[in-house]
Parts: sequence; C-alpha cells; structure tokens
Amino acid sequence: MPRQNTIMDRRAWFALILAVCALLSVPWAVAAGSGGGGSLPSTTYDQNKRALTPEQLSEKAFKAGIKQRDRALKQEAKATKAKSEKAANKALARAQKAYQKAIEKQGEALRLDPQNYRAANELGFALRKTGDFRKAVGAYNFALKVNPNFHEATEYRAEAFLALGLLEETKRSYMVLFREDRPLADQLMVSFKKWVEQQENPTTAEQEFATWVVEREKIAEISADLSWHTPRTRNWVHAPSAGG
Repeated sequence: MPRQNTIMDRRAWFALILAVCALLSVPWAVAAGSGGGGSLPSTTYDQNKRALTPEQLSEKAFKAGIKQRDRALKQEAKATKAKSEKAANKALARAQKAYQKAIEKQGEALRLDPQNYRAANELGFALRKTGDFRKAVGAYNFALKVNPNFHEATEYRAEAFLALGLLEETKRSYMVLFREDRPLADQLMVSFKKWVEQQENPTTAEQEFATWVVEREKIAEISADLSWHTPRTRNWVHAPSAGG
C-alpha cells in the first residue's frame, strides 16, 4: 500500500505540473527541459490571450536572459567595491547564479528559435563568465553560422580563445575585427594587454604573442590617423559590452 500511495502521489504531482504549464502557456518541450519528443507549436498564447509565435516567445526569453546578465554584472561591480572578502564572495556567488539563469533563458530562446543568433551570443557570454569556455566557443560559432557578420560574437569568441590558450585562433579573430569592425578590434586589444600583464612566467608562445600584441597596437595607432579610414556601418544592434 505505501508503494501505491507513492505512485498516486507522483501522478497527482505530474498532473499538477501539467496544469500549471497549461495556465502559464509554457510549451511542454521547454517546460520539461527535454530536447526530444514533440515539436513546438506554431503559436501559443500568453496570459493576455495574444497569439505568440515561437520567434516572439524566443525574444521574450532572450530579454529575460539579458535581465539576468545585467543582474550578474551589477553583482560583479558590487564585488569590486565590497569592503570585505566575505561581502565580495557573496556578491560573486549571486553573479554566478544570475549567469546560470541567463544560460537557461538563452538556451530556451534558442530552442524556440534556432535562428536567434543574439541569444546564441548571449549564451556564449554567460557560459564564458561561468568558466565554461569551450561551450562558449560553440555558442559563438553557432551565432556566427547564423549571422557571419555579427562581429560582437567574433570579439567575445576571441576572448574565450585567449582563455583557452588558443593564441593563433585569437590572432585570426583580431585580424577579422581589424578589417571589419575597428571599435571591437580596439576593445579586444585592451583585453589582450590585460592578459599579457597577468602572465607571470610566460611560455615561448605567450612571449611571442605579447610581442605580436605590441606590434599590432602600433599598427592600429598608425592606421587610426590615416584619412582613408572610414568606420563601417554595422548591420546589427551592439549590446553593451560586458568586457572580459
């Protein structure tokens, strides 16, 4: 009998979950967190009874993920101003929780609309900030596959490459930005210089990279003064950079 009661309790709990999902109009594949089974419906409805497409739902999830990202960034800023190590660690822990929520939201956005390259980019950013650099590179690759001209993903991916010690890939990424998006190339150069300063016992490859950084910075300074340089017009909305 105790076993039967347990089974009945589970069935009741499962029915309750389904009822809640129905009330909130959450697609079952997303609510369950499963990647298989059924396909997403062409439309669903929010609490105001407005028809929403998967693309619109994806945008809502994307924006929710952005809010979590911004919360994480605020906690990181708070940690730098904390008056004690304990307070700093507490703020950083909150930041990590927010990044995890951002990962969930951007993953949801991509499941709803695989063409949402901005969600893929933000997924990569959140993964990078949680230290999962390899998965971050995968997310950036996905964003660039959908939109090869989305150079923000190129810059972020280069920072992930740098963290992984993939220096040649990092250099190539910089050169793409140098040709296509100079402001982002300059932003990446700042990250390069910080990274070089942090290397206490650099390897031969790291020393060569440091030399390359100095050379490229000089070239950037010279070319910035040339009259033929014209900033390119971007075909995407540039989100506020979160840095390193």
